[in-house]
Amino acid sequence: MKSRTRSVVIHTAAAALLVWTLFPIVWVVIVSVTHHAEFAQSHISLMPSHPTLSNYFRMLGSPAPGLHGDKLPPIGNGPLIMEGILNSVIVAVWVMVIGLIASVPAAYALARVAMRFRNGSLLTIIATRSIPPIATALPFFALYSTMNLTGTRAGLVIVHLTIVVPLLVWVGYSFFLTLPPSLEQMARVDGCSRWQAFRRIALPAARPGLMAMAVIAFLTSWDEFAFALIFTTGTPAQTFGPALSGMFFLVSIPNEVAAGLVLGLLPPMALAVVFSRYIRRVNFVSV
Repeated sequence: MKSRTRSVVIHTAAAALLVWTLFPIVWVVIVSVTHHAEFAQSHISLMPSHPTLSNYFRMLGSPAPGLHGDKLPPIGNGPLIMEGILNSVIVAVWVMVIGLIASVPAAYALARVAMRFRNGSLLTIIATRSIPPIATALPFFALYSTMNLTGTRAGLVIVHLTIVVPLLVWVGYSFFLTLPPSLEQMARVDGCSRWQAFRRIALPAARPGLMAMAVIAFLTSWDEFAFALIFTTGTPAQTFGPALSGMFFLVSIPNEVAAGLVLGLLPPMALAVVFSRYIRRVNFVSV
Protein backbone atom coordinates (compact mmCIF):
# COMPACT_ATOMS: atom_id res chain seq x y z
CA MET A 1 0.00 0.00 0.00
CA LYS A 2 2.84 2.36 0.87
CA SER A 3 4.62 1.68 -2.43
CA ARG A 4 1.40 2.34 -4.36
CA THR A 5 0.82 5.61 -2.50
CA ARG A 6 4.42 6.60 -3.13
CA SER A 7 4.06 5.80 -6.82
CA VAL A 8 0.89 7.89 -7.08
CA VAL A 9 2.59 10.83 -5.34
CA ILE A 10 5.65 10.61 -7.59
CA HIS A 11 3.60 10.39 -10.79
CA THR A 12 1.34 13.23 -9.68
CA ALA A 13 4.33 15.43 -8.89
CA ALA A 14 5.93 14.53 -12.23
CA ALA A 15 2.72 15.37 -14.09
CA ALA A 16 2.41 18.69 -12.26
CA LEU A 17 6.03 19.53 -13.07
CA LEU A 18 5.47 18.63 -16.72
CA VAL A 19 2.42 20.89 -16.95
CA TRP A 20 4.27 23.69 -15.16
CA THR A 21 7.16 23.37 -17.63
CA LEU A 22 5.25 22.93 -20.88
CA PHE A 23 2.31 25.29 -20.37
CA PRO A 24 4.25 28.51 -21.17
CA ILE A 25 5.62 26.92 -24.35
CA VAL A 26 2.21 25.60 -25.39
CA TRP A 27 0.65 29.00 -24.70
CA VAL A 28 3.26 30.78 -26.83
CA VAL A 29 2.59 28.35 -29.69
CA ILE A 30 -1.18 28.96 -29.38
CA VAL A 31 -0.68 32.73 -29.43
CA SER A 32 1.60 32.43 -32.47
CA VAL A 33 -1.11 30.71 -34.53
CA THR A 34 -3.83 33.19 -33.53
CA HIS A 35 -4.80 36.24 -35.57
CA HIS A 36 -4.12 39.49 -33.76
CA ALA A 37 -7.72 40.62 -34.30
CA GLU A 38 -8.97 37.49 -32.53
CA PHE A 39 -6.37 37.69 -29.77
CA ALA A 40 -7.31 41.32 -29.07
CA GLN A 41 -10.89 40.37 -28.23
CA SER A 42 -12.03 40.61 -24.62
CA HIS A 43 -12.62 36.84 -24.33
CA ILE A 44 -9.51 34.80 -25.07
CA SER A 45 -9.91 31.03 -25.48
CA LEU A 46 -7.20 28.44 -25.10
CA MET A 47 -7.76 27.34 -28.69
CA PRO A 48 -8.12 29.90 -31.51
CA SER A 49 -11.27 29.61 -33.59
CA HIS A 50 -9.30 30.30 -36.79
CA PRO A 51 -5.76 28.89 -36.40
CA THR A 52 -3.32 30.38 -38.87
CA LEU A 53 0.32 30.32 -39.91
CA SER A 54 0.15 33.90 -41.14
CA ASN A 55 2.38 35.18 -38.35
CA TYR A 56 5.11 32.75 -39.37
CA PHE A 57 4.86 33.59 -43.08
CA ARG A 58 5.01 37.28 -42.26
CA MET A 59 7.97 36.70 -39.96
CA LEU A 60 9.75 34.95 -42.85
CA GLY A 61 9.14 37.94 -45.12
CA SER A 62 5.96 37.04 -47.02
CA PRO A 63 2.57 38.79 -46.90
CA ALA A 64 -0.23 36.66 -45.49
CA PRO A 65 -4.03 36.87 -45.12
CA GLY A 66 -5.56 38.32 -41.98
CA LEU A 67 -8.61 37.16 -40.07
CA HIS A 68 -11.05 38.78 -42.50
CA GLY A 69 -9.16 37.95 -45.69
CA ASP A 70 -7.24 41.22 -45.89
CA LYS A 71 -3.57 41.05 -46.87
CA LEU A 72 -1.14 41.72 -44.06
CA PRO A 73 2.39 42.92 -44.90
CA PRO A 74 5.57 41.14 -43.72
CA ILE A 75 6.62 41.86 -40.16
CA GLY A 76 9.15 44.67 -40.13
CA ASN A 77 11.38 43.03 -37.51
CA GLY A 78 11.26 39.66 -39.27
CA PRO A 79 14.65 40.03 -41.05
CA LEU A 80 16.31 41.04 -37.77
CA ILE A 81 14.83 38.02 -35.99
CA MET A 82 15.95 35.59 -38.70
CA GLU A 83 19.41 37.15 -38.86
CA GLY A 84 19.59 36.95 -35.07
CA ILE A 85 18.70 33.25 -35.12
CA LEU A 86 21.42 32.61 -37.72
CA ASN A 87 24.00 34.55 -35.69
CA SER A 88 23.04 32.68 -32.52
CA VAL A 89 23.43 29.33 -34.28
CA ILE A 90 26.85 30.29 -35.67
CA VAL A 91 28.11 31.60 -32.32
CA ALA A 92 26.74 28.64 -30.36
CA VAL A 93 28.26 26.09 -32.76
CA TRP A 94 31.68 27.72 -32.53
CA VAL A 95 31.43 27.92 -28.74
CA MET A 96 30.45 24.25 -28.65
CA VAL A 97 33.35 23.12 -30.86
CA ILE A 98 36.08 25.28 -29.32
CA GLY A 99 34.75 24.66 -25.82
CA LEU A 100 34.99 20.89 -26.27
CA ILE A 101 38.48 21.11 -27.75
CA ALA A 102 39.66 23.20 -24.80
CA SER A 103 37.83 21.50 -21.94
CA VAL A 104 37.90 17.77 -22.74
CA PRO A 105 41.71 17.32 -22.45
CA ALA A 106 41.74 19.46 -19.29
CA ALA A 107 38.93 17.44 -17.73
CA TYR A 108 40.64 14.16 -18.62
CA ALA A 109 43.95 15.31 -17.15
CA LEU A 110 42.30 16.37 -13.91
CA ALA A 111 40.48 13.04 -13.64
CA ARG A 112 43.39 10.75 -14.55
CA VAL A 113 46.73 12.46 -13.80
CA ALA A 114 47.86 12.50 -10.18
CA MET A 115 48.77 16.09 -9.34
CA ARG A 116 49.03 18.35 -6.35
CA PHE A 117 46.23 20.78 -5.60
CA ARG A 118 43.84 19.01 -7.95
CA ASN A 119 40.80 19.70 -5.78
CA GLY A 120 41.91 23.29 -5.35
CA SER A 121 42.26 23.65 -9.12
CA LEU A 122 38.78 22.24 -9.65
CA LEU A 123 37.27 24.57 -7.08
CA THR A 124 39.08 27.52 -8.65
CA ILE A 125 37.73 26.58 -12.08
CA ILE A 126 34.16 26.25 -10.90
CA ALA A 127 34.50 29.39 -8.73
CA THR A 128 34.85 31.44 -11.90
CA ARG A 129 31.21 30.57 -12.62
CA SER A 130 30.20 32.45 -9.47
CA ILE A 131 31.37 35.76 -10.95
CA PRO A 132 28.39 37.66 -12.42
CA PRO A 133 28.99 38.02 -16.16
CA ILE A 134 28.04 41.69 -16.04
CA ALA A 135 31.00 42.30 -13.67
CA THR A 136 33.44 41.53 -16.51
CA ALA A 137 31.55 43.48 -19.17
CA LEU A 138 33.56 46.70 -18.72
CA PRO A 139 37.00 45.06 -19.06
CA PHE A 140 35.81 43.13 -22.10
CA PHE A 141 34.34 46.27 -23.62
CA ALA A 142 37.63 48.17 -23.17
CA LEU A 143 39.59 45.28 -24.65
CA TYR A 144 37.21 44.79 -27.56
CA SER A 145 37.22 48.50 -28.38
CA THR A 146 41.00 48.32 -28.73
CA MET A 147 40.95 45.12 -30.80
CA ASN A 148 37.90 46.05 -32.94
CA LEU A 149 35.96 43.02 -31.68
CA THR A 150 32.86 44.91 -30.57
CA GLY A 151 29.89 43.99 -32.72
CA THR A 152 31.49 40.82 -34.09
CA ARG A 153 30.58 37.16 -33.76
CA ALA A 154 34.21 36.32 -32.92
CA GLY A 155 34.15 38.64 -29.93
CA LEU A 156 30.94 37.06 -28.66
CA VAL A 157 32.40 33.56 -29.09
CA ILE A 158 35.42 34.53 -26.98
CA VAL A 159 33.37 35.97 -24.15
CA HIS A 160 30.98 32.99 -24.18
CA LEU A 161 33.93 30.62 -23.88
CA THR A 162 34.87 32.25 -20.56
CA ILE A 163 31.48 31.12 -19.28
CA VAL A 164 31.28 27.72 -20.97
CA VAL A 165 34.79 26.24 -20.57
CA PRO A 166 34.85 26.13 -16.72
CA LEU A 167 31.44 24.46 -16.71
CA LEU A 168 32.49 21.89 -19.32
CA VAL A 169 35.71 21.08 -17.45
CA TRP A 170 33.69 20.36 -14.30
CA VAL A 171 31.15 18.22 -16.13
CA GLY A 172 33.82 16.37 -18.13
CA TYR A 173 35.85 15.69 -15.01
CA SER A 174 32.82 14.15 -13.31
CA PHE A 175 32.14 11.94 -16.31
CA PHE A 176 35.73 10.74 -16.81
CA LEU A 177 35.73 9.64 -13.18
CA THR A 178 32.95 7.16 -14.01
CA LEU A 179 35.12 5.40 -16.63
CA PRO A 180 37.22 2.50 -15.29
CA PRO A 181 40.94 3.39 -15.44
CA SER A 182 41.69 -0.23 -16.41
CA LEU A 183 40.63 0.52 -20.01
CA GLU A 184 43.48 2.97 -20.51
CA GLN A 185 45.87 0.89 -18.43
CA MET A 186 45.40 -2.07 -20.76
CA ALA A 187 45.97 0.18 -23.74
CA ARG A 188 49.19 1.45 -22.16
CA VAL A 189 50.34 -2.14 -21.61
CA ASP A 190 49.71 -2.80 -25.30
CA GLY A 191 52.09 0.00 -26.23
CA CYS A 192 49.83 3.06 -26.49
CA SER A 193 51.05 6.36 -25.22
CA ARG A 194 48.85 8.32 -22.82
CA TRP A 195 47.68 10.50 -25.71
CA GLN A 196 46.84 7.44 -27.82
CA ALA A 197 44.97 5.84 -24.92
CA PHE A 198 43.03 9.07 -24.46
CA ARG A 199 42.19 9.37 -28.15
CA ARG A 200 41.48 5.72 -28.97
CA ILE A 201 39.99 4.45 -25.69
CA ALA A 202 38.79 7.24 -23.41
CA LEU A 203 37.13 9.45 -26.01
CA PRO A 204 34.99 6.71 -27.62
CA ALA A 205 33.99 5.43 -24.17
CA ALA A 206 33.10 8.97 -23.10
CA ARG A 207 30.89 9.68 -26.11
CA PRO A 208 27.64 10.08 -24.13
CA GLY A 209 29.33 12.54 -21.81
CA LEU A 210 30.82 14.45 -24.72
CA MET A 211 27.39 14.74 -26.32
CA ALA A 212 25.96 16.07 -23.07
CA MET A 213 28.82 18.58 -22.85
CA ALA A 214 28.14 19.67 -26.43
CA VAL A 215 24.48 20.31 -25.62
CA ILE A 216 25.40 22.23 -22.46
CA ALA A 217 27.85 24.41 -24.40
CA PHE A 218 25.36 25.14 -27.18
CA LEU A 219 22.45 25.95 -24.86
CA THR A 220 24.59 28.08 -22.53
CA SER A 221 25.78 30.18 -25.46
CA TRP A 222 22.29 30.32 -26.96
CA ASP A 223 20.67 31.48 -23.71
CA GLU A 224 23.32 34.08 -22.81
CA PHE A 225 21.80 37.54 -23.03
CA ALA A 226 23.82 40.16 -21.15
CA PHE A 227 27.00 40.04 -23.26
CA ALA A 228 25.00 39.64 -26.46
CA LEU A 229 22.98 42.73 -25.59
CA ILE A 230 26.05 44.81 -24.74
CA PHE A 231 28.33 43.78 -27.59
CA THR A 232 26.03 43.04 -30.55
CA THR A 233 22.85 45.15 -30.27
CA GLY A 234 22.32 47.14 -33.44
CA THR A 235 25.19 45.45 -35.30
CA PRO A 236 25.22 42.78 -38.05
CA ALA A 237 26.33 40.30 -35.36
CA GLN A 238 23.19 40.81 -33.24
CA THR A 239 21.94 37.49 -31.88
CA PHE A 240 18.44 36.23 -31.29
CA GLY A 241 18.01 37.46 -27.70
CA PRO A 242 18.66 41.17 -28.34
CA ALA A 243 16.72 41.01 -31.62
CA LEU A 244 13.66 39.55 -29.87
CA SER A 245 13.89 41.98 -26.95
CA GLY A 246 13.98 44.91 -29.37
CA MET A 247 10.90 43.58 -31.11
CA PHE A 248 9.12 43.04 -27.80
CA PHE A 249 9.63 46.60 -26.58
CA LEU A 250 9.11 48.39 -29.89
CA VAL A 251 6.29 46.44 -31.56
CA SER A 252 4.38 44.89 -28.64
CA ILE A 253 2.08 42.77 -30.85
CA PRO A 254 1.93 39.48 -28.91
CA ASN A 255 1.13 37.24 -31.88
CA GLU A 256 4.11 38.43 -33.90
CA VAL A 257 6.46 38.26 -30.92
CA ALA A 258 5.21 34.73 -30.18
CA ALA A 259 5.92 33.63 -33.76
CA GLY A 260 9.46 34.98 -33.51
CA LEU A 261 9.93 33.27 -30.15
CA VAL A 262 8.77 29.90 -31.50
CA LEU A 263 11.14 30.17 -34.46
CA GLY A 264 13.94 30.90 -31.99
CA LEU A 265 13.07 27.80 -29.96
CA LEU A 266 13.50 25.45 -32.93
CA PRO A 267 17.34 25.20 -33.08
CA PRO A 268 17.92 24.35 -29.38
CA MET A 269 14.92 22.00 -29.35
CA ALA A 270 16.21 20.21 -32.45
CA LEU A 271 19.64 19.83 -30.82
CA ALA A 272 18.10 18.48 -27.62
CA VAL A 273 16.05 15.92 -29.57
CA VAL A 274 19.03 14.76 -31.61
CA PHE A 275 21.29 14.27 -28.58
CA SER A 276 18.64 13.15 -26.07
CA ARG A 277 19.49 9.47 -26.43
CA TYR A 278 23.08 10.19 -25.42
CA ILE A 279 22.12 12.44 -22.52
CA ARG A 280 19.88 9.76 -20.99
CA ARG A 281 22.91 7.45 -20.73
CA VAL A 282 25.00 9.91 -18.71
CA ASN A 283 25.51 9.27 -15.01
CA PHE A 284 27.59 11.89 -13.20
CA VAL A 285 29.36 11.38 -9.90
CA SER A 286 30.07 13.92 -7.24
CA VAL A 287 33.58 15.14 -6.59
